[in-house]
Amino acid sequence: MPTPIDSTAVFVLCSAILALSQLIYATIGFGAGLVAVSLLAMVLPDLADAVVILMVLTFATEVWVLAHHWRHVRGRLLLWLVPPMAVGLWFGTELLQAGTGVGLKRALGAVVAAAGLWFLWQERKAAGRGLLNSSNDSIHNKHANRWWSMPAGFASGLLGGLFGTGAPPVVMLFKGLRLPKATFRSTMLSYFLLMSVVRCGMYLQSGLLSRRLAIAAACLLPAGLIGIWLGMKLHHRIAEHQFGMIVSTLIVVLGFLLLVGIER
Repeated sequence: MPTPIDSTAVFVLCSAILALSQLIYATIGFGAGLVAVSLLAMVLPDLADAVVILMVLTFATEVWVLAHHWRHVRGRLLLWLVPPMAVGLWFGTELLQAGTGVGLKRALGAVVAAAGLWFLWQERKAAGRGLLNSSNDSIHNKHANRWWSMPAGFASGLLGGLFGTGAPPVVMLFKGLRLPKATFRSTMLSYFLLMSVVRCGMYLQSGLLSRRLAIAAACLLPAGLIGIWLGMKLHHRIAEHQFGMIVSTLIVVLGFLLLVGIER
């Protein structure tokens, strides 16, 4: 059965992309989807294939990290995020199924570039003020937390279903709540694990998730596991704000490359 990665060159490129993206994901808990989908969209002719393959592979990262850090998860926050996220996922899946390749890649470029600029601005501001996920400022307004989580969950689900990049709205929410580093990362990964479960069901129902893409994801899994292992090591050794600045800058560059039409 032919898969999108049958070519040796494509397989090697996709393996490197997935190793990098899972390293980022395991290290800081976000940014992997933006990096991986942006790069895979330049290698694979069908954006939907890139989105589905990445979804399958991120299961491993989410389960591996949470098996070690589930105690830091903010469960009550997830209860407010998940229902609107599921609604947004349905809309995003429908749009992905109906969209054209070139148009979706341009739209993805705009989303990625905007998200990267926001991440970069937040990292610079946090580093300058010494507030990087400071536990002293954690969740200072529970009522605002509830209401802001609803539109954030919907927007995240919409972007996740359409592009597999649902991080920006939730990262904005979590950074605004000043979650401690361990809580930020673990709650983020728990949220995306739940999103992956819902997306998997929707993609199966819509026909987006097929046997050939599952085979492609299985072939790329070893590269993803290497990235996860390295990310788990780096999480405890690298300054988070420095790594966040690098990732945010890379996301901006990738977004603009997609936006101006650098593709396969």
